[in-house]
Amino acid sequence: MNTKRLTDEKYAGIPAMIEQGISLAEIAAICGVTTGTLQVQCSRRGVSLRKGGHLRKGGHPLPRRQLSLADAPLTLSNTALMALQTAAQAMGVDKARLASDLLEKITMDNLYRAVLDVEEAA
Repeated sequence: MNTKRLTDEKYAGIPAMIEQGISLAEIAAICGVTTGTLQVQCSRRGVSLRKGGHLRKGGHPLPRRQLSLADAPLTLSNTALMALQTAAQAMGVDKARLASDLLEKITMDNLYRAVLDVEEAA
């Protein structure tokens, strides 16, 4: 499906649809995109897909906590680690901060299926 179908007017109407209780699947159908595309594109634009949400720009909605996974190591391929390092340098942050920010965004905007490109069960 084509993300160009998500016009500024459609983005502007998404918060109202959420408040009316229209499901993400229904909103995606109205916009002519998949649910995953809707989630990713709204996340990129700072459009909240949670009822009671609003347009957010930067910052973190909740205080951060340090998480240590000593009992469950996170493994990345060398390719992924090098790409993370390159992206972090280009953005002017360290790779741990970039990884943390990515996980925060995925979690807060419920982008697990979209990022992993997994279709939702019908």
